[in-house]
Amino acid sequence: MPIIIRAKKSDSVFDIIKRFKKAVTQTDIVQTAKDRMYFVKPSKKRAVKKIEMKRLRRRARSLKRMKNVSPVVLQRIKERLS
Repeated sequence: MPIIIRAKKSDSVFDIIKRFKKAVTQTDIVQTAKDRMYFVKPSKKRAVKKIEMKRLRRRARSLKRMKNVSPVVLQRIKERLS
């Protein structure tokens, strides 16, 4: 899927580059290319995912105990866990 950035007459070159960089980071193109650069064994992928889930569970548990935590934050963590 190509990324198209339309320039307006009032935009400077720096504004256009900034919007392009933002669009590229939102689509995760660079991260996907970096991930595909080297082969990662399936067992290693599972281990990394397991560690990440453990970290998220621990974070959710600690945030539930805090008083000033937004429910939106807890909801985002629950979405990542499922």
